[in-house]
Amino acid sequence: MTGSSRRDFIKRTALFTGSMAAAGAPMVAASAENITSSISISKSARLRELLAEPGVTVVPEAYTVYTARLAELSGFPAIYVGGNMIAGMHFGIEDWGLVDLAELVEVGGRIAGGVSVPAIVDADQGGETSLNVYRSIGRYERAGIAGSHIEDTRNPKHLGPGRSELMPVEEMVERITAAVEARSDPNYVIISRSDCLWIGNNPGDHREAIRRGNAFAEAGADAFFVVSMRPDQVQEIASNISIPLIALNIPVDQISDTSCSIDIHGVQVYQAAASLYQTMLGELRSDGQFKRGPERRLDPDIVAQVLDIPEYSGLADRWSQLRG
Repeated sequence: MTGSSRRDFIKRTALFTGSMAAAGAPMVAASAENITSSISISKSARLRELLAEPGVTVVPEAYTVYTARLAELSGFPAIYVGGNMIAGMHFGIEDWGLVDLAELVEVGGRIAGGVSVPAIVDADQGGETSLNVYRSIGRYERAGIAGSHIEDTRNPKHLGPGRSELMPVEEMVERITAAVEARSDPNYVIISRSDCLWIGNNPGDHREAIRRGNAFAEAGADAFFVVSMRPDQVQEIASNISIPLIALNIPVDQISDTSCSIDIHGVQVYQAAASLYQTMLGELRSDGQFKRGPERRLDPDIVAQVLDIPEYSGLADRWSQLRG
């Protein structure tokens, strides 16, 4: 790929063709005017478009810039950077609220900045108080992140029923209100997340999710992200809240005919990558070398695009001529 960078190429093609397909328009050659329009849209605005488009948008988790670019090149219109992945892959700890907001922004912003598609980045509870939430949103915006989700759990979180607890709805509403007031970009997407289907007083009860979703929507949340939803609960929740619904790790074919907007697939990829590395370490210890084969290498053309090799090679050649 020469001339334009990988990111510009994807903006001119994937974003344009994706928006045309979503609208049901015939696939025809893009005009310069349409291409320019697709390029100029902000990542936050694009994420809002994805939430509003018909059908379920699949969003994979990416744990590095490299994997985020692979997701982008594979045609996914957005990526997800989760706290579980950040905690485990980058800090070697469990996702129990041990990673602070500065660390989430640093890792999430680096990954988000490496791709042209929008990134949703975990913000945990947004900080200790609503004042911290207010400050955190500005940091996420400045990092180039398109949207973040704030959750209704208390620390230590994710320890399971009886060990972790939910915030009262009123406290979460205050946090969402602070996030809405804090954003300087009106397109920045504020996602309310709830763990009410697996902890709290009514685990598994979709009516509690609907109650919280509508309260969070009234406070100004742009979308509602519910973990531990069963496929049979998705449509009931989606049709009874006033903002788009986001699911986690539900097979797409099980919710393709529902009103769910985004289906995030996370907390899976980085452990699979680590498992392969553990296998390779065993090979190195027993055989004195890593096994080699085409199945363990990416196509060279893909590597070149991920690493922007044509662009940097061209720049190096052009600038080296100045010395001659």
